[in-house]
Amino acid sequence: MLSRKMTSYLGAAALGAAALFGGALQTASAQETRSLCVYDPIGANGFIYQSFQDYVVQAREWGIKLNTRAYTDEAVAANDFKAGKCDMVGVTGIRAIHFVKFAGSLDMAGGLQSYAELRKAVGVMSGPKAAPLMRANGYEVAGVVPLGKVFLFARDRAHLASLDKLAGKRIAILEYDRASRLITEEAGASPVPASIASLGPLFNNGSADLTYAPAIAYAPLELGQGVTPDGGMADFVLAMLSGQIVIHRDRFDADFGARSRAWVFDTLFDTTLARARKAENALDDDLWVAVSEQQTTQYRAMFRRVREQLWREEWYSHRMQRLLKKIRCAGDAGLAECSQESEGGTVTCKSQRWPYTAVE
Repeated sequence: MLSRKMTSYLGAAALGAAALFGGALQTASAQETRSLCVYDPIGANGFIYQSFQDYVVQAREWGIKLNTRAYTDEAVAANDFKAGKCDMVGVTGIRAIHFVKFAGSLDMAGGLQSYAELRKAVGVMSGPKAAPLMRANGYEVAGVVPLGKVFLFARDRAHLASLDKLAGKRIAILEYDRASRLITEEAGASPVPASIASLGPLFNNGSADLTYAPAIAYAPLELGQGVTPDGGMADFVLAMLSGQIVIHRDRFDADFGARSRAWVFDTLFDTTLARARKAENALDDDLWVAVSEQQTTQYRAMFRRVREQLWREEWYSHRMQRLLKKIRCAGDAGLAECSQESEGGTVTCKSQRWPYTAVE
């Protein structure tokens, strides 16, 4: 027969195990289920969709089980999200601007030229001081990752020899991206409206002379067909494409967005950037067309004129336009725009130190 002391000990141990087991069951049952819709031109096998798998694992730590669904059509993903069929969605910044203007404006034309600049911008966006700007109209951007630099592709590389060569040419652009239309018209070219799905075919079959895309889209859009045998791509960054997680705020805890943004920046920024760089490095060296210093100056001036028009139209967020101008001038105080009144005024950089932690 067991002693009273042993019996008491075993009883206490049993109660403790039951409490522990019961707590585990309660935690598991307390996990909430949410839907995550992800745009990836390749689908579930694409690197964008695959990049979200670490996020799915992390969400479990936050008590959320995410059911993911891949979309090869970004418009459908955005519309399903808007209709409430998705609790959160992964789309490009060009699309996210229609949900949260400040965050989506990150992808503006000529906004940034380097990944170092992009890291600074996303770091500010992911910090607590920018939190109010990452919310709008019941939506919130809960994470931003780099999807790569956007370049101009031509079926005939001679069209990339100078800005004047673009006059009269047909450029396939995203139909919902106003900035692309204005830049095309500013260059004297004719815009050919397209969806992401039709961008490649229009370029490849000759319906458009030029188009633009990041390196990660080169294979999915089969742009190699269009640039072969006489085409190429200009070595000038038109914009930085970002991937953004947008949520319905009322379907998540109040602090979810801030927690998610910080984790995405700390954990996913570098891994997605590495994949974007890998896609760029995989492109044949023969594809690149060097852009002269004079051309670069002309491109920058044209983009500045377009951004100033969009400032007046309030297409982009003024706060983001101002932030990106500060970042550009912090990197190169000699830029002509730094001493100009465009995009909210002049920028004086007494030193090259960073960061600008506040979003003015």
